[in-house]
Amino acid sequence: MEVAGALSIFQRSQSLYNVRYTKYLGDGDSKAFTSIVENKVYGDHCSVEKLECIGHVMKRMGTRLRRLKTKMRGQNFLTESLYAEEID
Repeated sequence: MEVAGALSIFQRSQSLYNVRYTKYLGDGDSKAFTSIVENKVYGDHCSVEKLECIGHVMKRMGTRLRRLKTKMRGQNFLTESLYAEEID
């Protein structure tokens, strides 16, 4: 559904509003950008550039870091004996 929606938005933008979108802001998980580029919605003379959504990347990375933190909890990586040796 997302692919079809993105294609229809890009295709009708020029006829309805006389606008060409040159940048695509996506989450990186969909095939919508690929389909827009493959279909060449504005022809060969106008290309669409993909921008990454930083918020989405931060959300995915944060989830993975929280999961790793939970997994590593209680394994005593920084015990008194380890950092006492480094100080001496």
